Amino acid sequence: GGSTVETRQLGDNQEVLSHEWMVMSRLNQEIRQEVNETARRTPDGHLTFTWRLQLSAEPYEGRAEWSSQAPRTLSIQPTHGPAVLKEVPEEAILWPGELESRLKEAARTVHSLRAITFSFPIQQWCTLLLEPQGPAPLPGYPDAVRFTGQEVQGTFSAPVEIWISPRSGELRNRTELGGLDLVTQRSGLPAPAPAKAPAQGFFERSLQQLPPHPFQPWIAELTLQAVGQLPDLPEDAQQTRLSKGRWRLRRAALPTAIEAVQPPVAGTPAPAEARYLAPSQLVSFQDPAFDGLLRRMALPQGLSRWELAKRVNTFVFDWITDKDYTVGFASALEVCRNPRGDCTEHSVLAVALLRRLGVPARGVTGWVGLGEVLGLHFWVEVRLQDRWVPIDPTFDQAPASALRIKLGDTDLADLGSVAWEGAANDLSGVRWVPVGEEPLTIKGDQITGDRKSVV
Repeated sequence: GGSTVETRQLGDNQEVLSHEWMVMSRLNQEIRQEVNETARRTPDGHLTFTWRLQLSAEPYEGRAEWSSQAPRTLSIQPTHGPAVLKEVPEEAILWPGELESRLKEAARTVHSLRAITFSFPIQQWCTLLLEPQGPAPLPGYPDAVRFTGQEVQGTFSAPVEIWISPRSGELRNRTELGGLDLVTQRSGLPAPAPAKAPAQGFFERSLQQLPPHPFQPWIAELTLQAVGQLPDLPEDAQQTRLSKGRWRLRRAALPTAIEAVQPPVAGTPAPAEARYLAPSQLVSFQDPAFDGLLRRMALPQGLSRWELAKRVNTFVFDWITDKDYTVGFASALEVCRNPRGDCTEHSVLAVALLRRLGVPARGVTGWVGLGEVLGLHFWVEVRLQDRWVPIDPTFDQAPASALRIKLGDTDLADLGSVAWEGAANDLSGVRWVPVGEEPLTIKGDQITGDRKSVV
């Protein structure tokens, strides 16, 4: 991949144009990611921003404004989805040139730096924490200083190493994603000494082997042992922490008699459910395009939340006929128009349809067992009474299978809330091993083993 930054003067206005692009290999297929941003400043200090993030066929794009008359508020208007007001932290830097000046000053005085910026594509505040490590000349830049620290975006944190020149600014940036090194540097610099190339690509490294089990989707519960760096996992009825790094995983219980007849939300939702019924840029279900899908579903009147959840789950599974791994992260509106994608596309469309029908729904990031592989996955939870029940439109499961490890959930308010990068990093640091179950013996069409393991 690569990036360019151009600064220009248009009359009395200043503009900064940036362009970033990257191509990733995923299961022998390529995904292209491209970001274009423009920042404009008027003589009175008024700032406007436009951005365009291409992860699939239809881009995420929008416009934002900041004024010194309302310094604590950033007004954001996505092209698709409702307007959003973000509170601006006291120390935040919005103008790109100001961040560059801060970096140069830190290199000139060799002091630590804390900078808060805003990422418009993911709509998240980002914090850069740097400590100087001393002079580190690069070819053509004898005054370069090396810094190390952390870059935090929402709940995701990554180590960072940056070379900065007091007169030229940032020269080289090295960070890590899912166990892989990512290096960005000035085009005139010689390539850094390459690390030993991994045997597998990023997405292939995020897959783990599991013992063969032909009845895996129907296992009621099982125990996994974490070996390595254990992430901080949430606990609920489906995922319980045991001792010594072990976790008990269960399939969700079927609805009780009361849950089975709970109606969808009509009118003003309760505060606990409101955010899971709201539209956003990712799930803009108020668009007229969703009317066509609802007509296709031909739902009878009076269905309960659970009946709606099951019907949406199956409909999305059938609707997305092109199970395609090359889609980065499409919005529900795009999937509504173009039924193509993988687990993220299945789930955002299911969440959009469920919210349109009055069923509180959210996305879940984690890992799922599929055949002999444990890998990154995204699925859905719906609210029944006082609990969240997982369903999986990618595999048409309601409730979802037991062998899944939940890392976190998201209201899908923005891309940053999905925390996909964090899920990749957490999976790369731990290995999960099934324990306490007698292994199955498979020979031809004969399968033998403990009855408990195949219930």
